[in-house]
Amino acid sequence: MTTTPEAPTATQQDPSYYETMYILRPDIAEDAVDSHVNRYRDCILGAEGQVIDTQMRGKRRLAYPIGKHTEGIYVQLHHSGNGQQVAVLEQAMGLSDDVIRYLTIKLNFAPVSRDSRGEQDKGTADAPRLDVNGTP
Repeated sequence: MTTTPEAPTATQQDPSYYETMYILRPDIAEDAVDSHVNRYRDCILGAEGQVIDTQMRGKRRLAYPIGKHTEGIYVQLHHSGNGQQVAVLEQAMGLSDDVIRYLTIKLNFAPVSRDSRGEQDKGTADAPRLDVNGTP
């Protein structure tokens, strides 16, 4: 008697990886920025996702005006999960007046957190720096 293999369930599958970049209004206070970062982190955790890394990219000039804004505070968020956390996160961002733009993409690879990146960079710190011509 032969049996067919069962399809993996949602809990057996490897998680998908996502990157969300969002832009906050430039005129909000620093503690309000931290509040937004924590709120969106909690949205992901509440939807059974995992936050891998959050990076504050700072205030930057926008490529084109969005509403009346020419600058914005950029925040980059790497997370993983079954995809349900994306809808929860984007719904929360869409309801906030402080978020002027957001975009989530699905990654084909697992992002490396800043802690892991620092350890990788330590191994190359002793390597000689080369110029454009390849000479030290």
